[in-house]
Amino acid sequence: MRSFTLYSFKVNKHSISLVLPETWQAPALFEQLKKNHKQFSKYLKWANNIDTVQKEANSIKIFQQKMVDGTNFNLVILIDGNPAGMIDLHHLTHESGEVGYWLSSDYQHLGIMTKCVEFLIDYSFVQLKLEYLLLRTAQDNLASQNVALRTGFKYEKDDELGMKVFKKSIK
Repeated sequence: MRSFTLYSFKVNKHSISLVLPETWQAPALFEQLKKNHKQFSKYLKWANNIDTVQKEANSIKIFQQKMVDGTNFNLVILIDGNPAGMIDLHHLTHESGEVGYWLSSDYQHLGIMTKCVEFLIDYSFVQLKLEYLLLRTAQDNLASQNVALRTGFKYEKDDELGMKVFKKSIK
C-alpha cells in the first residue's frame, strides 16, 4: 500500500521511509512487536498491552487522533516498504516534545534510528518551531543513549523514575 511519506533515505542496501501511521500497517507492526517482545517489554511499558493486531490497529487510531489534536506526532518507519518500527513526539506542547521510538532488532545498529531522530529534530525545530526536545532512556539502554548523544542531545539528569533524561535545545 502507498503511504504519505515525510522523509526517505537509504542506509546500506535498505530504503527507509518515515510515513504517517495507518491501520493497514497494524499486522506488520504487531508481528515486529511480537518478534521483539523480550527486548521491547524491558524498555517500553506499553509493549505488554499490545497482544493482538486489533490492539495495534486501535493504537494507530489513537495516534491519528492525537496528531489531529496536536498532542503527538507519530511516524511509522518503513524499511524496504515494510513497517519495522515507529518514532514519535509525545507530550507535545508549543515549546517542547519528548522523542520516543522503537525499531525491529533486524535493523538495529545500522544507523537507521540515528537518521530518523535527526529528521525528527529538524522537523521539530523548523516546522513545529519547538524550543527543545527531551529523550528518556532506561539506565541500561546504551543503544538509545548513544542515539541521543549522536544526535546532539545532552544528558541532563536522572528523573524520579530512574530514567536518564537527555535534552536538545534549538539554541
